[in-house]
Amino acid sequence: MRRSIFILLHTAAIFAITLSLLSGFRIATLTKPYLLTIAALLPSGQVHNLHLLSASLLLSLSVYYLYFRMSIGRVTSQSRYHRVVTWLGHVSLTICLISGLLNYFDLTPEHIVSLHYYSAVAIVAYLLLHSWVYIMQFGCKAFKKILLMSSKHVPYKLLAALSLCTGVLFFFINSLTHTLNITPISTQVLMEIDGLANEPQWQNAHTFIIDTANGANFANGHTQVQIKALSNQHETFFLFRWADPTKSLQHLPLTKTSQGWKVKENGFYLFDEQSYYEDKFAVMLSNSCDIGADGTSHLGKKPFADKPANWHGKGYHASLDGKVRDLWHWKAVRTNDMVLADDNYIGPLAEPLSGQRRYKAGYQTDGKESGAYVMNWQWYSPSSITPKRLPTHSGNDDKPVLPWFGSQPYHQSKDIYPIGTHLSSVLYRSNRFEGDRADVRAKGHWHDGFWTLELVRQNQTQSKYDVALNNDTCIWVSAFDSSQIAHTRHQRAIKLRYSL
Repeated sequence: MRRSIFILLHTAAIFAITLSLLSGFRIATLTKPYLLTIAALLPSGQVHNLHLLSASLLLSLSVYYLYFRMSIGRVTSQSRYHRVVTWLGHVSLTICLISGLLNYFDLTPEHIVSLHYYSAVAIVAYLLLHSWVYIMQFGCKAFKKILLMSSKHVPYKLLAALSLCTGVLFFFINSLTHTLNITPISTQVLMEIDGLANEPQWQNAHTFIIDTANGANFANGHTQVQIKALSNQHETFFLFRWADPTKSLQHLPLTKTSQGWKVKENGFYLFDEQSYYEDKFAVMLSNSCDIGADGTSHLGKKPFADKPANWHGKGYHASLDGKVRDLWHWKAVRTNDMVLADDNYIGPLAEPLSGQRRYKAGYQTDGKESGAYVMNWQWYSPSSITPKRLPTHSGNDDKPVLPWFGSQPYHQSKDIYPIGTHLSSVLYRSNRFEGDRADVRAKGHWHDGFWTLELVRQNQTQSKYDVALNNDTCIWVSAFDSSQIAHTRHQRAIKLRYSL
């Protein structure tokens, strides 16, 4: 019976570790592009659920394995080689499980995420060192000895118990959320959205702090976000503050060269710019709180078989369950002067358009009545572009935004700018959005290495693209440091708690 139990534990461990490594390495491709070289071996789609499921199974197996080993006593027949390799496996797996739990619970000091990754790499080394001796000795028979078991010898009660424990752990861990207590204020209180947060109400508000990780250009990919919230009967005000040593106000600037105008970029061709891009901040809202950005994160170059592949190989956002997730996207160049955050949503998969280079899956903008910013080029090419408009005055123009008024249509006869001239790639058609896309007022202010961002939105907008703000609402936050899509992230949702 002990042999059957050992074979079952061994088989289940092989399955759990394999699933965990494959799904984990897929998640790691978001921050480690060199892993994309093995992308064909990795699963695509909603892999966060697979990773949590495999971790739940590994936790269940580890607890029972400790009990099993205590019951059979110490094993002394192993060679020195196997004892060393087994020690490596036990230590690596323990570190991987503990760091993974800390990561899931968002207790992620700067080096925890790296520790989790490298302990997974150590597990791969352990598997190779552990298995090659048996393969050399027994060949294919080794797999039969390990994996095949007569059905009459299967410990079905243990199998059922492990399955039950894994399921309970998975649903319990997935149900855990953070809590943001929202301080009530009177409708008579005037809150100015200016990014300064100098009203006394902010001083009295509850502070919630969350570690976010895996963002480009941040120190070790990590920045801590402080969150406060105030609410009256009609609106909710949010205050976000995070460390960012550099104030990034470049957005793909245009540069005059001897070959003409070019876009200054270092990754934009693949829609993954991480150098010449503005700072940003995003807040996603949903009525449910599941892992993987509430199930909207679909990883891989082509996670949807009937939809176009993405250029950067990282994945898409989309809601496949019929629900809409709200997405507020503040941008330091494009929306900050509007005193707005771009009100977007994550919905069902959009139909690809003919000639469309960038397919955005379920990530879409709310409707608008007027107002917009557009890119100041007629057609993008990495070799050269033609601007849509030029400033009405001559000389270098390093302003991050080119206004419609104060500019003129491009004509070659007016292009008298010398080589080395910089020009904004962001063209304002009007001062701000109007309509559904302008529901979120926002203003950010950078000072001494920190961004402070104030946002406010009505609790109920009656828009089918917005999520109502109430006690059932969960949010996720992400900071961008001069990057297009490589943002920080956290695992557990933050549930709003009102006390009105």
